[in-house]
Amino acid sequence: MCNQTSSLFTRSSRHATYVNFPRADDCSYLHKLSVDEQCEFVKMAESCAESQFYFNYVGFLYCTIGSDREYLFSLGFLLLLCVCMYYFVVLGTTADQFFCPTLATIAKTLNISEALAGVTILAFGNGSPDLFTAVANPDADTELMFSELLGSAAFVIGVIGGVVLLIQPFSFAPWAISRDLALFVVAVLWIVYRTSDERFSLFDSSVLIGIYVVFLGLVVWEFIRAKRQVHRASLHGRVPENDVSFQNLRERAEIIIRRHDPAPVHVPGREVPRGEENTPDNEGLLRDFWIHLNPIDADEWTQGSWMTRMFGIMKVPFVLVLLLTIPIVDVTAERDGWCKLLNILHCLTLPLFIAFVNGFAFTPIFHVPLCCWIILVSVPWMVAIFWTSRTDRCPRYHKLFTVLGFLGCIQVIYIVAQEVVSVLETVGIVLNLSKSILGLSLLAWGNSVGDLFSNVALARQGYGKMAFAACFGGPLLNLCLGLGLTLIAKAFGDRHLVAEVRKGVMGENCEVYLLHILSTTWMGLLFTNFQGRRSIGLCMIVTYLVFLAFSFLGEFELIHPYGTDHHP
Repeated sequence: MCNQTSSLFTRSSRHATYVNFPRADDCSYLHKLSVDEQCEFVKMAESCAESQFYFNYVGFLYCTIGSDREYLFSLGFLLLLCVCMYYFVVLGTTADQFFCPTLATIAKTLNISEALAGVTILAFGNGSPDLFTAVANPDADTELMFSELLGSAAFVIGVIGGVVLLIQPFSFAPWAISRDLALFVVAVLWIVYRTSDERFSLFDSSVLIGIYVVFLGLVVWEFIRAKRQVHRASLHGRVPENDVSFQNLRERAEIIIRRHDPAPVHVPGREVPRGEENTPDNEGLLRDFWIHLNPIDADEWTQGSWMTRMFGIMKVPFVLVLLLTIPIVDVTAERDGWCKLLNILHCLTLPLFIAFVNGFAFTPIFHVPLCCWIILVSVPWMVAIFWTSRTDRCPRYHKLFTVLGFLGCIQVIYIVAQEVVSVLETVGIVLNLSKSILGLSLLAWGNSVGDLFSNVALARQGYGKMAFAACFGGPLLNLCLGLGLTLIAKAFGDRHLVAEVRKGVMGENCEVYLLHILSTTWMGLLFTNFQGRRSIGLCMIVTYLVFLAFSFLGEFELIHPYGTDHHP
């Protein structure tokens, strides 16, 4: 039992005095205080500040409203849930309208397969913010870290992977999916074996990182091998394009762009025939700008119900912000989505947006704020693009805007996902959940919400293989690199170069059920000859729900979770 105590205040007249209380490092301790003391505790306890990203939701409930006003407190709690739902709408729109076209364009430009794009571009995009956050905080509570990482992996594989199969069933390459499942099982078993004594050495962490390196190397090797087979098979055009085996081979070697609008709508004034050389470069510039800046889809507005129109109006504020900051490069759209004036504006608005939301816009560099440097650098590029491009066609360097689009989407998804985490942490504090159950449920869902909307949007647009590959690549990235690098940093703080780890009550529970989800998925695919049917997806989701029910029953002490000792 840990004897560590932390300071907790009690009020004496107008000033605060400090006494020692156990577990004051847990924000849920406020439930043991009187109503008059809760607000002061929320203001002074570092554990309550950890749930704050941009907005202090805990302070809003316990200071602005106050738990003594039960009716208003309940309304405030309900308002937070509505705000969380609105965040979900923002994430879904960002993933569907901005992130998915950008990913497809990047994969097509690099000429890589859906599987490789899923475990590299999409996995790094979804997982890198959480990875950097984990590595930057090596002194964070390992109980929360273990339950959150393992709980997120179970959620992403079980629920998001299952939803992807429900949306778009497809057949798997037996070697590829077996490789992913086997290496994931090896990684989890290594963690189970080496953390049994609550110690993790530098060698243990290095092996964990090595597992991910092997995984990534095998994926790249499989892609290169498939590309060579396609090249040999299609040499001199000897293989017909409609050959089934050849098409399957092509899907393993390159991404096939799904065109949803084969006949784009031509708006008068938006396109100028290429044969007319005397046409001004900037004809219809402003008209084209306003058409692309319209945040409401005309077809949805005219054909949709009143609820669809209200939903569209709700999305207008943030869609307008996204359109003004994130460039869309979509190879299925007219002119690949090029809008001269709007894309020129993106060269300035996106860097400024990233600088401001990360809080370093006014950081001085040579006594000049960073935002001023951004303007000085961006304006010449904007002028150069203006004089070297036309309104009626995209320039050759238009594909470079995919880098800006990718960075912008990742930034928006990360910010909104962190706000979702803050709201869910506040919900956990109000409901007085333990760290273990909070990590494997609310925090795991919040940290995986970016994966959820990105992968589901990709599956809906026909890129199910990319989405499903990311359901393994993202969690494996966070588990191997996130946990491995964090424990390496933690070990360097110990003179024996060993990191002390504590998995908590639900740690082994998460490990057992994560292995259960992986083995259930593998066995289901074996019985269906590696056909990713909807029944497999449903089975994955049900397995996760069983894990969740088991965990909550253990939290409320109705049953005993794995890893707890009940002997005298």
